[in-house]
Amino acid sequence: MRIIIEARIEDTAGSSEPIRLVEFERADGELKQLGLSLAEGKSLVYEAQRALVNAQAHGFAVASRTCLQCGAVLSIKAKHTIQYRTVFGKMTLDSPQLRVCKCSQDISSKSFSPLALALPRRVSPELEYLQVKWAAHLPYAVATTLLKETLPVDQAISTSGLRNRVWAVGQELDDAAEKAIRGERAYPPADSKVKIVALAVDSAWLRHRPSRQEQDEARLAQYYPSKRVPPNGRHVNIIAGRAVHEDGRCKVYGYVNREVTSAATRLDHFLSEQGAARDQKITIVSDGAGEFEKAVDGSQRPLTRILDWFHIAMKFRAIEQSAQKFPDLLAPNGRLVQDEIASAKWLTWHGKGAEAVERLKSIYDMLDLTPEDAAYRALSWNLRGTYWYLESNARYLVNYGWRYRRGMPISSSIAESAVNEVVSLRCAKKRQMRWTNKGAHLLVQVRVAVLNGELKMRDMPDRRRNVAEQKHDGHWQCVA
Repeated sequence: MRIIIEARIEDTAGSSEPIRLVEFERADGELKQLGLSLAEGKSLVYEAQRALVNAQAHGFAVASRTCLQCGAVLSIKAKHTIQYRTVFGKMTLDSPQLRVCKCSQDISSKSFSPLALALPRRVSPELEYLQVKWAAHLPYAVATTLLKETLPVDQAISTSGLRNRVWAVGQELDDAAEKAIRGERAYPPADSKVKIVALAVDSAWLRHRPSRQEQDEARLAQYYPSKRVPPNGRHVNIIAGRAVHEDGRCKVYGYVNREVTSAATRLDHFLSEQGAARDQKITIVSDGAGEFEKAVDGSQRPLTRILDWFHIAMKFRAIEQSAQKFPDLLAPNGRLVQDEIASAKWLTWHGKGAEAVERLKSIYDMLDLTPEDAAYRALSWNLRGTYWYLESNARYLVNYGWRYRRGMPISSSIAESAVNEVVSLRCAKKRQMRWTNKGAHLLVQVRVAVLNGELKMRDMPDRRRNVAEQKHDGHWQCVA
């Protein structure tokens, strides 16, 4: 059995000729191979794509040979070919170089290639979109392998090319955000119906890899002592956050701290993009880490910070486990230490952090004066760490019970999940990767756009145009 698949491409005049795409053979009376295999299917779509792309390119080149001003036919100076990458393979297209018509004046060049002008990036929007989207979820090499196994793009893409496309798109997204920040920020109106229930911000750390420029500067510093030695950054600090809307929708954002001019303006821009009014009071849930201040200091919005209950509960959990070894130990007021710790936790839950700190301090002072201090070392250490944590963040303690009963967020789990979603699952967890600050920052911009559903083919930079541009009389004009 022989299967021959042909196609016909008809022009406006109605003329057409058959084009043989592929030919397969099957043994009669056997089902050893039922239907098309993956390789045969890839070959079929590749040949169909090549026939269609070549027909379109040829028609475009023929239509471009007519001068816009006088209607004369432009002569061909030379014939070249260009490579155009699509989701169904890399195509080689004939790109004639045409002489500029004599009726044109004051031109900078005497010839032009209309097809090369129409396809400046040499890649289709669909392939660009698929490369960037899958690279946001998978390592560059894995994303390249996946696309090669499912699409006939063996010669069309590479790992380094995919990484460069991610960086290009990430740079476009980053430049767009910086441009919006530098310009006059159009805040949503005061009566905006968009309400953000809570905003959580957290940080993550990745292993650092010096960039090529930093490596060159380090080599020069070895031979020229006057050269400044670049800082040896051991980690890349990424800030990630998640905004929870009143209707349950969530949006994330992220950036590398060293790659932005102002972290506070990034936060304000993110909230404006979500539609939050400038005077809307927004509650930020976070832990007591010092990186949090870098992300919010200088913000122009009324932000209210509360300390995350999850980290508080873990502190008390460590004390309770240490106190289980001493069930008969009494506190200075005569109560059991375990009951006193439970009481301190209850006070913290109901917004009475100062009283909880006093009770924990009294137990710690009692253990510090005990002759058998070595036996209580773990308990004493956990007590000291907990009351110091609560005392240092006293201004961020609230009535957690009241908020919990009203369905308001009290935990930074939304921030932890944002870090896992934006950073860890792609860059850190179970992956022995090292990152430059710029590479991590640009990838995070792309991943955030993908997770928020904002990366569309129409949003990709430098979209393909259906017309070519040629220069006549010092101006750019469109060729139909």
